[in-house]
Amino acid sequence: MAAIFFTILPIFYFLLFSIIFALGLWAYKETQNKSPLLIGIAFALFAVIFILNEIIFSTFIMGITILMRIVAYLLILYAVFNLGISYSKKKNAEKSDTKDDK
Repeated sequence: MAAIFFTILPIFYFLLFSIIFALGLWAYKETQNKSPLLIGIAFALFAVIFILNEIIFSTFIMGITILMRIVAYLLILYAVFNLGISYSKKKNAEKSDTKDDK
């Protein structure tokens, strides 16, 4: 049972990375907001890292994948921060519109 689990798990991870990448591209296309695009690109990097780790195992590749992970996590961090900023700006704009209406 465990052998089947560890055989299917990498395929599942790769599928999730690919689906999140596709959803990020779709959300960017629909909204023109860069945050979903950045999250999609970060998960595409995770997919590339995953493939590199599965195909080639060396200390050089391991160093590159560590740097790629850092970049991917920084992209996600920036995207979430950007979403929070745009949400707070939108809320503040709505509050100022309701004050102007009164």
